[in-house]
Amino acid sequence: MKTRKVALMVYVVSSLLAIFAAVLNNEILMLLTKPAVIPAIFFYYLSIKRKQSIDMYIVLILLLSFAGDSMMLLDIQDTKIIMIPYFLSYLVLSKFIIKDVRKNKFHPSGLMLSAFIFVFLLYIIYALIQLFIDTNSDLVVPVIIYGLVLATLASCAGYNYFMSNTNASFYLVIAMLMSVVSDVFYIMFSLIFHFPSLNYFEFSVQLFSYFFIVKYCVLRKNSIGEFILA
Repeated sequence: MKTRKVALMVYVVSSLLAIFAAVLNNEILMLLTKPAVIPAIFFYYLSIKRKQSIDMYIVLILLLSFAGDSMMLLDIQDTKIIMIPYFLSYLVLSKFIIKDVRKNKFHPSGLMLSAFIFVFLLYIIYALIQLFIDTNSDLVVPVIIYGLVLATLASCAGYNYFMSNTNASFYLVIAMLMSVVSDVFYIMFSLIFHFPSLNYFEFSVQLFSYFFIVKYCVLRKNSIGEFILA
């Protein structure tokens, strides 16, 4: 069995078991499975990067995600602290996304799509803030900053896919969609409704988003100019 298949299988199994542990509220199983998710997807990255040298930006994205996951695992309650590593990972990811945007030519339709995504996500941010502003007013500014960065990356991802329609841009759109969904549901669960089902869904989407981020980062270098989804 190829190394990439083993690494991917470990990643999927670890993620599924971690989700199962979250549903059962089994701390021991969670401690055994969740820390294996990022290392598994990192080894998957090493196995699919072909002739590329190790990209330290990709490593940094995974390390920051691992730090955020570890904080969640340690049950740190300060939302602002938990946001920091994920926010930094988005800033690192923006290096790739902005570079891809600059490679594409300007197109009015693409710009309109990007603007629509950005405005729509801003509306979601506004709606969420209205729901928790009275109970967690100290989080308003951090959520706005975090949301603006995420909305910008998501709108750029939409523009990239509209303009290039490559494998890499497809994986980026899925990754950003999952990131938006995960973060929105995290806010809804932790600050507003406190429904366990929201937590399970957010947790699941977050874990599987790592696969799409890694695929995007690798494919954007391996298959620039490719227009057929594999």
